[in-house]
Amino acid sequence: MKQNIKYSVIIILIFLFAAFGKHISDIFFTTSFSSSLYNIFYSYIWWIIPTIIVLGILYGFKDIFKNIGVNKNFIKGLIFTAITVSPMFISSVIIGKIDENLKIASLLHKTIIAGFMEEYFFRGFLFGILFRKLGWGFIPASIIGALFFGFGHLYQGSTFLEETSVFLVTSIGAIWFSWLYIEWDNNLWVPIFLHTFMNLSWILFEVSDNAIGGAYTNTFRILTIALTIIVTIFYHKKTGLRINKNNIMINNNNC
Repeated sequence: MKQNIKYSVIIILIFLFAAFGKHISDIFFTTSFSSSLYNIFYSYIWWIIPTIIVLGILYGFKDIFKNIGVNKNFIKGLIFTAITVSPMFISSVIIGKIDENLKIASLLHKTIIAGFMEEYFFRGFLFGILFRKLGWGFIPASIIGALFFGFGHLYQGSTFLEETSVFLVTSIGAIWFSWLYIEWDNNLWVPIFLHTFMNLSWILFEVSDNAIGGAYTNTFRILTIALTIIVTIFYHKKTGLRINKNNIMINNNNC
């Protein structure tokens, strides 16, 4: 118990250092590259290096991929996403149009890079280690991750109402991603692909300026969410769901 508390404090402190380290550094040093992609990668280095180091020290460097969940079935995550995100893609093609001013670097950043890095940082590292390794129940572990995830997207709102809406949408989405991550056998590729392709369906076809969306786009987003839940329940039809009363508040079994 004492070790779990100590390690939990370390994980949260390293998460905060990784999340805000670059912003603090920018106060004293100005670092800029000629390529926007270089700037993007430099920003994410602040997420990668501290978290990889602490995971290696606490649990062994050879088990980092396993503890994050990227050692799981890549194809399973891709197929699951292709099925469940199809309503959003189809609707975006119908009502939207490809953004002719969208730059490749920006598209890569907001889809593939953001999808992978945010799921690694918020789900794999923060939520995943707290829940899977340190005895936190699903509710407290997912909520702390959801709060940070929601705050991290406040920039998408220009008014208090928009900021509140963005916070609620992204926070709920974070809990949903966390649930899917665990239910699909700790396979981080499931939320990575979902995050990536959901972003792609909105950004490529220019259907919304932020995470809030409109009535039409949200109808198909809800349909996608419903599909993920239905398919996941069917996937566990024989064995039962992994998130249950035994680990909802306290998780005594590492998974």
